[in-house]
Amino acid sequence: MSSPSSILSQHLRETKAAYLDAVKAGKGRDWTVVMGNEAGDLDSIASAIAYAWYAAKVQGTPAVPLTQTPRAELHLRAENEHALALAHLDADADILCVDDVPAAHPFPSVRFALVDHNRLQARFARENPDARVVAVVDHHEDEGLYTNTADPRIIVVPTGSCASLVTRLFEDHPEQMVPELATLLLCSVLIDTSGLKPGGKAEDADRWAASFLLPLASVPQNVTVDAAGLSAGAPEEMPHIQELHATLQEKKASVAHLHTLDLLRRDYKEYTLTPANMPSKEVLVGLSTVPIGFKSWLPRHADFWSQTEQYMTDRGLTVLGILTSFRDEEKTGKSGRGKHRREQMYVVRDDKDLADALFDGLEECEELQLERKKFPDFGVHKNFSSGFRARVWKQKNVDATRKVTAPIVKSIIEGRSKAASL
Repeated sequence: MSSPSSILSQHLRETKAAYLDAVKAGKGRDWTVVMGNEAGDLDSIASAIAYAWYAAKVQGTPAVPLTQTPRAELHLRAENEHALALAHLDADADILCVDDVPAAHPFPSVRFALVDHNRLQARFARENPDARVVAVVDHHEDEGLYTNTADPRIIVVPTGSCASLVTRLFEDHPEQMVPELATLLLCSVLIDTSGLKPGGKAEDADRWAASFLLPLASVPQNVTVDAAGLSAGAPEEMPHIQELHATLQEKKASVAHLHTLDLLRRDYKEYTLTPANMPSKEVLVGLSTVPIGFKSWLPRHADFWSQTEQYMTDRGLTVLGILTSFRDEEKTGKSGRGKHRREQMYVVRDDKDLADALFDGLEECEELQLERKKFPDFGVHKNFSSGFRARVWKQKNVDATRKVTAPIVKSIIEGRSKAASL
């Protein structure tokens, strides 16, 4: 019989092997593939694992969590590795990566459950006419899809972490929330809500989830928490919880050893958009979130320019947005920590009209509050090839994450209302 610390790991290994065997036997259609978005952050991984566990243990459905991160790139997110280790999971043995599934068209499964996003990517539906989204749990803007096929279909905005919404599914089945799963979900909630900081990204759903998970997780228990999480022993007030959050954030910011290509791909999302002035054309737009400022990054990486061009060319991108989010250690905030800063850089390849429209639209956007900067402000001179146009800004609204920026970019390029969110 499995020890409590190995139950989830054993389940994931067995499920992964059984699914791959089913695919080889041509029976991948019998399985539900559960996956988060392609950025592969902790929220996506934890939510996919948890929903697949819920589907198997509560609903009795064969389900496998799939990570849309190639196996060779798992190491780019140290915070994920740390959280998986706390949950007694081995990334190499337990996690099913997208490139573990034999490359084939169509994709070998037809049933999909989406967590941390609510639109099935084209590569899973291509030449796959029976592809069907059977569940959605998300905290991004609702694109209005799968209303007739997804059950459950849970999209709650705003919510700090999708893991909080997945956790709610276990409210009536607490016996299925094993310690390592609770630990993984709790880590996700903390990292997505800045440790449940009051006035931050945490919503009631996140505070409830943390209070539900904490007594079940494999973390030190110093204080009894009530179900509402509003007592003097609320999670955000517990030193050991804040210590866990600080460690996760430190791991997340530990990117000094990564080169430019790694920084661009470690937290990346891609969108297919139709420019307003060319309705018959589609362009690929990528948005990379990077936890280091340009002033620290650019002067130390002489290959920034060539590797960024290579990244765009290899992926067929017309637009690449680089969104930095970091602590400025030269200026401290009220907490005594470095002040939170954000910047944005956009690089447009071989499309002057699109570049002009995008740059002008971003500068006119009141929500982002962008302040134009010059590359010498970061200790470098712009060194892109002639076909690449770039502009960089300081972002004064530090609360505007990629979730806010992506719909704005979409509205500028497609010339539509921002309500048509990504």
